[in-house]
Amino acid sequence: MVRRVASAALFAWFAYRAWPTVADLLTDWPFHLDTVGIDGRLYYRAAATWLAGGDPWTAFTTTNTWPPSGAFVHFLFTGPPPTVLAFAPFVWIPEDAFVVGWLGLSVAAAIYTIRRLGLPLWWILFPPLFYGLVVSNPQIVCLALLLSRSKWLQSLAAPMKAYAVIPMIGERQWRALTILAVGVVVSVVLFWPLWQTYAADYSKVQDWLVGFTGGGFSATRDPRLFVITAAAIGALLLIDRRAALWLAVPALWPASQYFYATFAMPLRSPWLAFVLAAAGTPNASLVPLCIIAYAGCRVVDRFVRWWARRGSNPHTVSGT
Repeated sequence: MVRRVASAALFAWFAYRAWPTVADLLTDWPFHLDTVGIDGRLYYRAAATWLAGGDPWTAFTTTNTWPPSGAFVHFLFTGPPPTVLAFAPFVWIPEDAFVVGWLGLSVAAAIYTIRRLGLPLWWILFPPLFYGLVVSNPQIVCLALLLSRSKWLQSLAAPMKAYAVIPMIGERQWRALTILAVGVVVSVVLFWPLWQTYAADYSKVQDWLVGFTGGGFSATRDPRLFVITAAAIGALLLIDRRAALWLAVPALWPASQYFYATFAMPLRSPWLAFVLAAAGTPNASLVPLCIIAYAGCRVVDRFVRWWARRGSNPHTVSGT
């Protein structure tokens, strides 16, 4: 009975926290529908620009301002060369058709992730996941690939999002990492001009990204918070490497977005998901604070259990 009540409360909380994403779409209807699938559109345009002989890091999308005006908000492509290559095979599809198809694939990936983790389907309302779905960010597909049983599919996660390498290490996906490493080397050899362009544009792109996100949702916004968060992740690493490396991305990755917190889902912690659902804005640094709290509780729990076992062992108490 208690478990059912807790589950219903978590569902209600997810729905309540996911609603602002829907409300944004409904505000000044239909002007903000241009945000639906916008990240998928951006990644498509980057690949299309490259195949047309241009610089993929000049590709951008625009959305209406809030409230709508004559000005538009611009979003630049910031992914590395493997991401450009990953989306290049889809450029033969018309852009609008690709955006719809990618949105559908993202929904399928989210459902697969939820089922793979043995979670109720209503976890699709988990706010970081729900927001990532609305904009169709490759993060959603990336997570599904990481959780797949195929080493070939797992190796495709990093081209979706480079930081996927970190949880791949935590999951000990060594074969997938080997395939990924070989693929990156081949891409450097075959597509060296693309890598040169990336190196030339890197500083400009990163400056825009940090400026636009204000440092993002991670602890990189504040050097003092970064040190504390890194220490918490380090402590968690000592007792649970898998959990530490899943959480390292939303906790410490520069200019992180809210949907990076979907990397907490493989831990299947309802209370961690509960507090992360409240972290919808970066200003209060709630994502790293939630992760610090989680890591602290895990470390304290491990210490208490160790102390209890030590106290129950008469040989340990007597020193014999």
